[in-house]
Amino acid sequence: MVRKLNILHYSLGFPPYRTGGLTKFCMDLMKEQVKEGDQVSLLWPGEIQLFGKHTKIKKNGSVDGIASFEVINPTPVSYDEGIVDIPAFTDEGDLKVYEQFLQFVHPNVIHIHTLMGFHKNLLVAAKKMGIKTVFTTHDFFPICPKVTMFRDGMICPDADACESCPKCNLTALSLRKIQILQSPVYRTLKDSAAVKKLRKGHRDEYLSGQEVVEGETTRTAEDYRKLREYYKSLLDLIDVVHYNSSVTKGVYEKYMGERKNVLIPITHGDIKDHRKKKEFGNKIRITYLSAQSAAKGYFVLKSVLDELWRVRQNFELNVFFKPVEGEPYIKSHERYDYSQLGSIMDHTDVLIQPSVWNETFGYTVIEALSYGVPVIVSSHVGAKDVIPDGGGIVVEAGSKTLLANAFISLTREKLKQMNENIISSQFDYGIREFNRIVRYGLYRNNR
Repeated sequence: MVRKLNILHYSLGFPPYRTGGLTKFCMDLMKEQVKEGDQVSLLWPGEIQLFGKHTKIKKNGSVDGIASFEVINPTPVSYDEGIVDIPAFTDEGDLKVYEQFLQFVHPNVIHIHTLMGFHKNLLVAAKKMGIKTVFTTHDFFPICPKVTMFRDGMICPDADACESCPKCNLTALSLRKIQILQSPVYRTLKDSAAVKKLRKGHRDEYLSGQEVVEGETTRTAEDYRKLREYYKSLLDLIDVVHYNSSVTKGVYEKYMGERKNVLIPITHGDIKDHRKKKEFGNKIRITYLSAQSAAKGYFVLKSVLDELWRVRQNFELNVFFKPVEGEPYIKSHERYDYSQLGSIMDHTDVLIQPSVWNETFGYTVIEALSYGVPVIVSSHVGAKDVIPDGGGIVVEAGSKTLLANAFISLTREKLKQMNENIISSQFDYGIREFNRIVRYGLYRNNR
């Protein structure tokens, strides 16, 4: 008989207040654990009060069988906007409050999905009480306050010494703005049409790499080196680090040192086995599902396809935004909903994810594979780890020559063979299988 677990997760919160890949992963994993009979709770960073800065933990009922606990007066959640008010982010919280909370919840394991909004004393209390802690690396926040480690069209060249951090973090939100974003009022208004429009405009500008902020820096490189050391001290308290890809593992170990770890590629609850034999025509239908972003490799991709179009017109590129520059081969669509993914994959011969930055994973790759669609990815895409032999092509990130060669090599026969290779491979992408691996390979392995 399988022994049930009492699992406490720490993440940013529940939808619709929180969205994105991290939240999707955490929610789907928790739901699967509830389905398996485990006792599951979520601790998340909530309101920062105007008066009274003491740490409190408030029980907010449950969502889908998951007990909800809100941290009142957590550290600020900076998203990927940067950090300037460093002392606010290194507040360790009230140790006694966390000890009392853990005595009340009494978890077997604490699964941490982010260090945003996080108090160090949760880990100190867990260590004192002998509770196992696990950290999944969804992003590079402990290394880079801007999360991406990407600036001026390239991976930050001086990340070792944090020399660019003072200027790069000029985009940081003020503590007052963060306080509003973490307020109960904002949770209510976030999904309103007006707020959605403002958020979308900001994200589009941010991802395009066109956002420019000028001003005097108030912090030094040394300040940011000390901030990184602080987050490293948190990782030192964690029993096992779960790397979601070899790309993530390489970056973390370069900047944060080696530590006990497990490498398990991630998935989400909507990944099902939809693989089927595909028919390929003379025109290659390329699909790009990411943003119009330098970091995501869109402009490298467009440059390559511009050149290829001059000598061959046997392809089309499907994108789901309005391109800054349109081309005859580009077919622009409205932003897609996940319910449309099956139809999109039916009209896709190859999915492209040419990221220039280090992409910790990349769900679009695993989604394409789940429909039997061949993929081309850059060497900086973490999801390259799950591509079955002969099911995709990995090219050096940022290399226009190698990316062009990959496209040139795509004959109808080769695409057919890639599709067959994906179909004949073992399908290990489901959330149920992932939860089983996590249970025995992460939660219950030796500390």
